[in-house]
Amino acid sequence: MPHNAENITELHWLFDMLHHIDVGLVVLNTHYEVELWNGFMENHSGMSSSIAKKQSLFDLFPDLNRRWLGQKLDNVVALRTPIFISWEQRAYLFPFKSYRPITGLADNMFQNIALRPLANADGTVKHVCLVVYDVTDVATNKVALSSANRLLDQLSKTDALTELNNRSCLDKALVAVFNAFTADALVADKPVTDKLVDDDLVMNSNNTHSLVMADIDNFKKINDQYGHPVGDVVLQKVARILSSGSRKMDFVSRYGGEEFAILLPNTGTDGALFFCEKVRKKVAAAKIVTDKGDISITMSFGVADLRKTDKAVSSWLKRADEALYRAKKEGRNQSVVAD
Repeated sequence: MPHNAENITELHWLFDMLHHIDVGLVVLNTHYEVELWNGFMENHSGMSSSIAKKQSLFDLFPDLNRRWLGQKLDNVVALRTPIFISWEQRAYLFPFKSYRPITGLADNMFQNIALRPLANADGTVKHVCLVVYDVTDVATNKVALSSANRLLDQLSKTDALTELNNRSCLDKALVAVFNAFTADALVADKPVTDKLVDDDLVMNSNNTHSLVMADIDNFKKINDQYGHPVGDVVLQKVARILSSGSRKMDFVSRYGGEEFAILLPNTGTDGALFFCEKVRKKVAAAKIVTDKGDISITMSFGVADLRKTDKAVSSWLKRADEALYRAKKEGRNQSVVAD
């Protein structure tokens, strides 16, 4: 085969390969006009090479961010260095549909993009090649995995029946608040000259935090009389009342059984007592609808503020528990503040 014929054959193979390769290839000149538009781009855009050629990329895709992409293309030409755009930075450049099974998670194709300078024989750069990689499978798998991990993390912190924070999550929150309070207290006890170094901490050291232990009165009788499914309905109703009566910053949890714990950051005993009375009256006034008829209940509350004399979280919890015990002992359906 003559040498020229061999070259033509190789060139034909090369063009055939570029046309059928499973990545998008677009060559732009410095005016952002299309010089090459391969089969991948034709198939996914619905525009043939003859239509796209010599058209500005920004005319073909008016929604492209011209300033953002144009700056990157200019940098590729000026610096003669490639630039990469990950799907995690921008889900896609070209709004192509995702041709995955109907169970696919993505409507559009996730894309990684490479912008590469194309050097002429004399070393000048007048064109940029955009390489479009379809990474939909990788992206959707990663998104699904992240979503599953978030769900597992949420489930590990949540009480399944009431959907409040669970005991384990409460323990961590109490330790975090206790440690911050202890650190602030240490700064507040420093000499005045040292306090100037930690002004912010000194201001925070005046914060007071309260813990509320709450318990449904005579809950065992409800379970004994109506059965545990009705008891579960009561617990769920109480959980909703406690949540609706709290602020975003408050930490409402199920401590165990019919007992609940509410951490009230930056709240003194007066504020905590106001919260308890508001919720207590709301619970007492509520008619809990069950398949065994409407049920009325009451709750008792014990409040303890965090003090410097509390050497551990357990001593803070103990004082709140003792206040709750007094509320029970003195007749139930009331709120008591720890001494």
